Amino acid sequence: MFRRKPRSAFDQVSEYDRGRIVAYRDCGLSLREIGSRVGRKQITVMRICDRWMQEGTTDQRGRSHPPHCTTSREDRKIVHMAVMDHSVTSRTIAQHIESLTHHSVSTRNILRRLQQSGLSARRPLLGLPLTQNHRHLRRQWCDERRMWVAEWNEVVFTDESRICLQHHDGRIRV
Repeated sequence: MFRRKPRSAFDQVSEYDRGRIVAYRDCGLSLREIGSRVGRKQITVMRICDRWMQEGTTDQRGRSHPPHCTTSREDRKIVHMAVMDHSVTSRTIAQHIESLTHHSVSTRNILRRLQQSGLSARRPLLGLPLTQNHRHLRRQWCDERRMWVAEWNEVVFTDESRICLQHHDGRIRV
């Protein structure tokens, strides 16, 4: 009796093993016997034999989607960079990953990995937190204008938002 090699759950059957399976089947061995000789499960042997009978080939089928261009380790690195530095852009992350792995990763893939982990793009924080000096200067400015009455009629306060419909407005998203 042959000993089975331990295999991972998603280990691909080599072209050599697929050829052996078809040859054993042509010799008249049962699926169970073939599986024990090749070291594969009976269902795997049956699928390979069925494919040989129907299509005349044992080649592996193509994927229904393209493979990921990043590994799970790189995905964790992408998320870590985005969480640790809130001001980093997807382009910066892509350049950093490219410098580490020496293969290019698009910014769209970076955004996709971040969305898969629950992160999304935001506009960067425009204002900085106020320091004690800032608060003191603002208070001083207000105290100087406390007695204004007629002067306030010449001051205009606005709350404007820029909306660009025709082209990119150049804002950086992080």
